[in-house]
Amino acid sequence: PREQYKELPSKNIDTGCGLERVACVMQEVETNYDTDLFMGIINKTEQLTNTRYNGEMAFKVIADHVRSTVFALSDGATFSNEGRGYVLRRILRRAVRYAKKLGVNEPLLYKLVSACIDTMKVFYPYLLEKEEIVTKQIKLEEEKFLSTLESGEKRLIDVIKHSKDSKVITGEVAFLLYDTFGFPFELTLEVASEYGFSVDEEGFKEQLEKQKERARK
Repeated sequence: PREQYKELPSKNIDTGCGLERVACVMQEVETNYDTDLFMGIINKTEQLTNTRYNGEMAFKVIADHVRSTVFALSDGATFSNEGRGYVLRRILRRAVRYAKKLGVNEPLLYKLVSACIDTMKVFYPYLLEKEEIVTKQIKLEEEKFLSTLESGEKRLIDVIKHSKDSKVITGEVAFLLYDTFGFPFELTLEVASEYGFSVDEEGFKEQLEKQKERARK
């Protein structure tokens, strides 16, 4: 009953109960990802990967990141190496990494664009107009990154396997991967963590600053 709840000392505080959480409660499911807002994308991912979804993080990351990317690209954002375009690139690349965890080593995410749009098109009909170009943009970005990922990750794992004493990836190695192989620093952190290694982030920043200084000169 309402009378059992005490009045809050500060009124009108945001409950954080957005669309996904409301859907989760109304549809009586365990998580936001089990609602119909995400399950269309997750089901399509199951089909494409021939893998059953049982709450694995990979499916959730892929569904969430694909949806974010589709909306951002449809609203005029582009992939780039700076600003919001870099954030968008990082989001997609993280999803690609999780697709690899499901055994997928070829472009996958662009095939999920239609599933995402099918879910949202009633309230966002403009997505249909953007579907073809968004699909092409995502596929191209995936192809570029998979090539980068393969060479960079292979080099990093080689360094890890041949490391005898230290469990730290030096700043120099992290910078080499970034500068020569185009391997994002955040992925060096992620891969290193999977093998129980840490990364000398300060050392990486020093190397990056030295490069910037050389460029200025």
